[in-house]
Amino acid sequence: MYRRSADPDPTERPPSELLVALGGQDRRSGVVLLFQLFTLPALAGVILSVVVTPTAGLVGLLGTAALTVWLYRRRARGERLVLSVVSGELVARAGSRELARVNLRQLEDVALDIKTIRPVQEGGSAIPAVRFIDSKVGPEVDVGRLVLVGEGRTVRLHEAHVAHMTATEWLGKIRVFLRKHGWVPQDERGAQSSPASSREG
Repeated sequence: MYRRSADPDPTERPPSELLVALGGQDRRSGVVLLFQLFTLPALAGVILSVVVTPTAGLVGLLGTAALTVWLYRRRARGERLVLSVVSGELVARAGSRELARVNLRQLEDVALDIKTIRPVQEGGSAIPAVRFIDSKVGPEVDVGRLVLVGEGRTVRLHEAHVAHMTATEWLGKIRVFLRKHGWVPQDERGAQSSPASSREG
């Protein structure tokens, strides 16, 4: 399925880290943002106005709207992972949080967890409110997550699914990065040892 990269130059020192910058979560459409901006702040404002005071309702409305925009922008920036190889171990981190630590000899594969979704698409009107009303479900598209496979378990490197093209591109880069550190996928290990076994026989 994947082309095997050229063997690394033994005189060239491989990079110790790889920064993986994934795109946003399927680039959520403006329809979703409009829906959240209209419903969540209004709901929070009404509840706080009834339970506490009208002033608290106004504060809750503005605060929820600001939080919604902040979360949307954070998703649009996407996740940033740092993969590093230290003493034969692959360490995956997101910020200061360690996601996975696995020995390269026990790492069997880096693969994709793929699922098919039907994203919501906004209408073609120039008026935002009309675009929201005319929104419809789009055709099926594939999205994916990067996973590490080894020791009988699968570890996800990120929770949010990203565009299939983005996930595939980073899958290739990660595999090349690991090969430079001597990693060989499980399905190629037997093929490498078979010629030696046949010569011994």
